[in-house]
Amino acid sequence: MMSKRIFCFLICLFSAFALQAQLKVALDFNKTRFIQHEPIDMSVHVINNSGTQLTFGKTDGKIEFLILSEVNDFTTIVNAYDPKFNPAAGLILGAGETKKMSIRLNKHFPMSKDVKYRISARISHRSLQTALQTIKPEEIEVAQGNEISTHLFGVTDVTNPKKVMSRKYSLLGFNVNNNEMYCLKVFDDKWVYALHRLGPKVIGVNPQHEVDAFSNIHFLIQLEPKVFLHVVFSPEGKKQQEVIYKASFDNVPRLKRDNDLGKISIRDGLRAVEGVDYVKQGNNYKILTR
Repeated sequence: MMSKRIFCFLICLFSAFALQAQLKVALDFNKTRFIQHEPIDMSVHVINNSGTQLTFGKTDGKIEFLILSEVNDFTTIVNAYDPKFNPAAGLILGAGETKKMSIRLNKHFPMSKDVKYRISARISHRSLQTALQTIKPEEIEVAQGNEISTHLFGVTDVTNPKKVMSRKYSLLGFNVNNNEMYCLKVFDDKWVYALHRLGPKVIGVNPQHEVDAFSNIHFLIQLEPKVFLHVVFSPEGKKQQEVIYKASFDNVPRLKRDNDLGKISIRDGLRAVEGVDYVKQGNNYKILTR
């Protein structure tokens, strides 16, 4: 007859294997090609198909990432800035529950080299005998943009209002799926403050840009033959405002700077109406009328 101790051991072992088969982790990216210094956002999906609630504390469980760069034929490991980085800390995963976490990968890992990267995830918990990992790695590419123009502007030092520091912004060209687009890079000699995708490269009016009296950067980008986007960035490259304009019957919109006041305005354009002329879908615009 089977002893009680052996029976309990087999039950625990079976439970561990069952849980192991029913806990999964998967990764996905909304794009696979990034320009250098652009935010690399990744979604992490954790699936708990077991009948047991799992709580991830500081020591109870973790999610780890293995990132390999193309350097030396994908044998070079990219280490996290913080070796204790654990996005699962504090996660409570109910029985039968799926949770999605969004992680800005290059906030935690140095990924500014213009190479390809392979990313895998591994999840572990004290209830598991072994750690589980993604079936196959996800591959993304970081590439350089083509510098079209670079411009110098001044920014007031917050610690000394009388002091003005130099900063730069560049208009870059970038190829995605054989389609050229414009990007903005805000930087100085020490830091890259921001990298944004502005819009597609459309044959017609070239991008217009100006800096106002408060060191905000204004861009007017053509999205379609008669549709333009006016977008404003802070001196640190944070997006402040977006407005869609349409070309009038006789003229196209243009940026106009008041040299006395340093104010930037849009001339000769008609402001588009959301829901009538366009709808916004995430970070993109779908034009309804022209």
